[in-house]
Amino acid sequence: MQRKIFRRLFRLCIIFLWRYIVNPLSYSISGMRFMRHERPFRVELVCGIVILPICFWFLGWSWKFFLLVVDFFILLIAECLNTAIESVVNFASPNRKFPLAKKAKDTASAAVYIALCNIVVSAIFIITVK
Repeated sequence: MQRKIFRRLFRLCIIFLWRYIVNPLSYSISGMRFMRHERPFRVELVCGIVILPICFWFLGWSWKFFLLVVDFFILLIAECLNTAIESVVNFASPNRKFPLAKKAKDTASAAVYIALCNIVVSAIFIITVK
C-alpha cells in the first residue's frame, strides 16, 4: 500500500517537473539562442561582461556592485522584450504603414533607453556616494 502511494507521488512529481519546469526551460533556452543573433543584445552583453568584472575589482561584494548587476539584468530583460515586441509588430504589419505599429516599436525602444539611463544614473550615484 505504501509503495503504491510512493509510486503515485513520484509519478506526479515527475509530471509536475516536466510540465512546469523542464518544458518552459526549453522555451527559454530557445529564446536565448534567438537573442544571441540580435546585435544590440550582443553589444550590451559584451559591455556587461567587460564592465562588471572591472566594477567588481573596484567595489568588491557590496551593495553598489549588486545595484549595477541588477541594472544590467534589467537592461537585458528590456532588450529581450523590445525584440519580442518588434518581432510581433513586424509579423503583424510588414509594410509599416500603421501608426500603432510605430507607436509599439518606439515604446519598446524607449524602455531600453530608460534601462540604459538607469545604469548611467546608478553609476553616477555610485561614483559620487562614498
